[in-house]
Amino acid sequence: MAGLILHANSGEVSLAASTPKTVLQIKAPTNQRLVLTSLRLLGKQPAGGTDTPVKVRITRSTANFGTGSAVTPAKNDPTDSETVQSTAAGNFTVEPTSPTDGGLWYEFSPQAGIIEPFAPGQEIKIPGGQALNVECTAAATATVLVTATYQE
Repeated sequence: MAGLILHANSGEVSLAASTPKTVLQIKAPTNQRLVLTSLRLLGKQPAGGTDTPVKVRITRSTANFGTGSAVTPAKNDPTDSETVQSTAAGNFTVEPTSPTDGGLWYEFSPQAGIIEPFAPGQEIKIPGGQALNVECTAAATATVLVTATYQE
C-alpha cells in the first residue's frame, strides 16, 4: 500500500422521505485494496423542521454498482506524484443492485452530524474490484453530505 491519502465527498444530496439513496460509493481498482480511515456525515433540514434522524447503512457491492455522478477523489497532499487509481461516485440515480450489508449502521441528526475516525486496526477495508456504499434514508426530506477519507 502506497499510503496515498484521499478524500471523496458526495456533495449535498437531497433525500426523499422514506426512500433509501446511495449518497457515496468508493470503488477499489482491480487487485488493489483501499482502507477507509474516516467518515463524516453532515447535513441540514428545512427551517422549522423536526430534525428527524437520518439512518445510514454501509453496504458493499461486488458487481452491479449502480449509477451515480462522478466524484474526483482529492489527494490529501497535492505534491504526491502517484496517479489515483480508485474511483468514487455520489448522488445515485440508479441504486446498486444486491448490495451486501456491511454491518455498520448509524443514525444522526443532520444539524449535528457525525465524524467517525476509525482507530488503527479498525479501518474498513475495501477489497480490489469491490465498492463500499454509504446509503441514507430519512423519514422526512433532508440534505446530507458524506465525506470519506481513505488510503490506496
